[in-house]
This record gives sequence, C-alpha cells and structure tokens, in this order.
Amino acid sequence: MVRVLLIALAGLLTSCGEHNNSTQTTEPAVAANMVQPKDSFKIGEVIPTVALHMDAGETFALYLPHGYTDTSKLPVIIFFDPHADGSLPLNLYHSLADEYHYILVGSNSSKNGVPLEQTKAIAYNLFNEVKSRLSVNPSKITLCGFSGGAKVALLSGEANPEISTIIYAGAKVDLQPTHPISILGFAGQRDMNYTDLVLFEQELKDPTVKHFLIEWKGKHEFPTADVFKDAFTFLNTGTVENYDKKRVTITPEKLKTEQDKKSEFIYAFQKQDLAWWKKQIAELNAKKKTDIMSERLLGFISLACYSIGGGQLYEDKLDVAEKILNIYKMADPDNKDCDSMMTVLNQKRAAGPSH
Repeated sequence: MVRVLLIALAGLLTSCGEHNNSTQTTEPAVAANMVQPKDSFKIGEVIPTVALHMDAGETFALYLPHGYTDTSKLPVIIFFDPHADGSLPLNLYHSLADEYHYILVGSNSSKNGVPLEQTKAIAYNLFNEVKSRLSVNPSKITLCGFSGGAKVALLSGEANPEISTIIYAGAKVDLQPTHPISILGFAGQRDMNYTDLVLFEQELKDPTVKHFLIEWKGKHEFPTADVFKDAFTFLNTGTVENYDKKRVTITPEKLKTEQDKKSEFIYAFQKQDLAWWKKQIAELNAKKKTDIMSERLLGFISLACYSIGGGQLYEDKLDVAEKILNIYKMADPDNKDCDSMMTVLNQKRAAGPSH
C-alpha cells in the first residue's frame, strides 16, 4: 500500500497529464510540405521567440552555434521547460553548444498543466519543424526536459522511433519504449525528487534502454553548465566519462528511510492535525543545514501541498484546502505560489458557496 501511494503521488506532483499506453504519434495540425519563406536567423544569439510554420500559435526559442550554415547538418537538442520558458536552458548551455557544435531549441508552448496528448502534439510538431526548417542531422535529434518537461521528453521520446537519445532531470515516468533508446538523467542531491530518480534507475530493467544517472549538488532545477557538459559527451560517445565517480551516493538504508518518511507524510496529510505538522516541520528545519535528507523532505512537503492544495481549491473543498495551505506556509514560507493560492482560497470563501 505504501508503494502504491508513493507512485500515485509521484505521478500527481509532476504530471503534465495521465500516461497513455498508446504509442501513436499525434499528427501536426498543418501540413508540413507547404512552401515557406527562407529563414534568416542570427547566429550565436539566443532568439527567444520563433513561430512554427506548422502552427503559428506555438513558438520556440532557438540558438544556432557559431559556424552554423544552411548545409551544416548539425545535431540538435530540443528542450522542454515546465514553465514553457524555452530560452532558459538555451541561455544556460549556449557556450556548450558552440563548443560541441549543437543546435539548441526550447519549446515555449509545452508546460505543466497542459494535457498529455497536447504536449505530445507540441513535441511532435516541434520535432518536425526542426527537421524541415533547420540544417540538422535527423538521426541525432535529442529530447531533453526538466521536471514536468522531463516527462514530456521521456514520453514523447519513447513514442517516436526517430528519437534514440533522451536527457532528463528532476522527474521521471515509467517507460514503455517501442525501440532502443539511450537515456541520461541528472539527480540533484537537494532535489525533492532525488530518491524517485534513484529508484527509477534501480528498477529500469528494460533491455532496449541504456541508462545513466549522474548525481550532482544542485536542487530542483536544470543542471548547471559545468554539470550538463556530461550530456554533450554522452551524446557524442554514448557513455559518461568517469561514470563511477558520478553515480548516486545514497545508501540503500537511507533510501528506504527517506521513502518511508514520504509515505508517512502522505498519510499525514489526511490523518494529522496542524500541531503535528508544525512539530515535524520544525524538526526538519532544525536539521536541514547538516542533513540533506531533511532539506529534500521539506521540498517534498512543499510540492505535495502545491499539488494537493490546488486540487482541493479546484474542487471547492475549502476546509481541506485551508489545512493543506497552512502546512504549505509552514514548510515553505517564502513561496509565492502558496500566497497566490491563499488569495484564491479567501476569494472563494468571500464569494460563498458556488451553485
């Protein structure tokens, strides 16, 4: 039962939609063979917004490395950010793109909260746009995502037989690949989803998947450029340099302890009162400077409150939402999302029962 609850909550916390077992790829809304004017993109500069020819309602950010020409046939990485900020990873990694001669593309349309089938369509449209519009090597197109964007990259990549490499950070999904793929993950030591990523690596037994997981010192975020450099060497060589020194370091005992604590918190959202939560959060805050597990657990509580509280507000279960948001405020007092949700709660209470 504990494992079932953990899996269910993990899906709730970072989901962009429910996982559909079908591997059928969504067709673009507009024909890809329409004659379009030739582009004249700036080289060596992050271009924040480019409209798709296939669907002008979707946009992407673009970085063409120094030396790019109309005949370059370069490899490309397509990024998915949970907040649809396509420029963010491009600004992080454009120097690496110059060093390794990669085109970088970031979706401005895929984001958390968008239904899964829509995100898959966005990814598929962008994949085809990149192939038809830029001078790329079509056999070397990689999908990469962080948090909810990681789920988009993983789910879209497993369903597209033309994708052979995927990079992810901050979240995972259960895979059902239909073709061989190589996957590189990044697990931040301070990321609330750290143990979920470790378990994903341990339980991934599919023979069609070649998988690496790098531990780094960050939190729930895209890896820094010095860390992400391993992604480029992985794409070029199929392996990770000095991988034995970069594997996860958590012991099986500590992994179990942390997962058990998460299970306890899952039950406690329903069973325990605010006094109990105040005591638990105070203990975690007292230990977080010297105990990284405590920091991760505070992040887990915060993210869980965001997801559960938002769901309760949407369903107008205001008493439950108020309790969850009070826990949220204790665990993450400076979080602006919590403040916004409190405002919504107060507005709903002032408006009275809906009919």
